[in-house]
Amino acid sequence: MDKKIEPDITSLEPIPPGLLRLLASLIYDLFLIFAITMSYGGLIVLVKIVLLGNEPALQYQYNPLTKTITLFGLYVSISSYFYLCWRKQGQTLGMKTWQIKLQGLNGKLPSSKQCILRILVGSIAFAFFGLGFFWRYITPQKASWQDIASETEIILFKRT
Repeated sequence: MDKKIEPDITSLEPIPPGLLRLLASLIYDLFLIFAITMSYGGLIVLVKIVLLGNEPALQYQYNPLTKTITLFGLYVSISSYFYLCWRKQGQTLGMKTWQIKLQGLNGKLPSSKQCILRILVGSIAFAFFGLGFFWRYITPQKASWQDIASETEIILFKRT
């Protein structure tokens, strides 16, 4: 008979979540990121229609500068979701559902600098095919690139 192992809240050592829990949280957040992306796209179309008119907006061809600005705006929009969630409560909606939390190494909510650094390094880690994320399973300290750079950690917690 297997017993369900509950994390020990009284322990001073934070418990890192497992890979499946982290991936499930990310998949949950991807639904929200999709909604943010769709909203941003709708806003871009609306701005084009207001500035150019209906017919010219449909035939507008992006040049490299406008493509870059548009993609940067999308990056800022998605990053803002993570920044606001982490600064306010240390969790995105996906993290809250799967009972994981981001905190500084001191156990407090991450600072603005830590959140921004985590987003920037996380983007680089993602660009390297997720190597920075999976780094936590290669090294003994169980920290990803973004954890190391921002001096934060993701922990498993039990709801009260």
